[in-house]
Amino acid sequence: MTLEIAPGEAGLIRVFALSMTEAEAKELLTDYGEGDAPLAIETALGAQQVDIASVEVFPVADLEGVGLAGYLTEGNDAAEDEIAKDRAKLDALEGYVLIVFSAAFDRVAQTLAPQPELTLIGTYRQEGVDYTPVAVTSETAELYTAPQKKPMSEARISGMVATAVLLFLAIFVVIFVLIGG
Repeated sequence: MTLEIAPGEAGLIRVFALSMTEAEAKELLTDYGEGDAPLAIETALGAQQVDIASVEVFPVADLEGVGLAGYLTEGNDAAEDEIAKDRAKLDALEGYVLIVFSAAFDRVAQTLAPQPELTLIGTYRQEGVDYTPVAVTSETAELYTAPQKKPMSEARISGMVATAVLLFLAIFVVIFVLIGG
């Protein structure tokens, strides 16, 4: 199974069930790779790059009272209607889960090939503003962009220098007349 991450993706949450031991699950966020070696989380997701700050790994049991569905909707603004469709599946999860936010991919398009130990439970939209970048290319939009300043011509620079020199000479003459006078 592969998952496509669109360029500029924002506002999505992917939830994976982890079929691994506690030590293996914790290693996903503590193995930082050496030199050019990929991070453990990059290897597990089959990703080119992952920002570890936008990834969570934890036991579902830690969410006692709130539940995973509640954590996603109340804590991370996941769309209630999308969570409702998977609520039973989310509530039935045990062991460790991996939550990957769109920010983990830094708006870079890539194809994920998760290892078999990762089972995608669902991808959920976050409520609120859509931060997907949109290129504005219409002629109407150009009217509202700041005009670019033209570089000063040599004639203008020469005129400014001449004005400064004349001003200096005028001040010098006034001082000379006052002192000598």
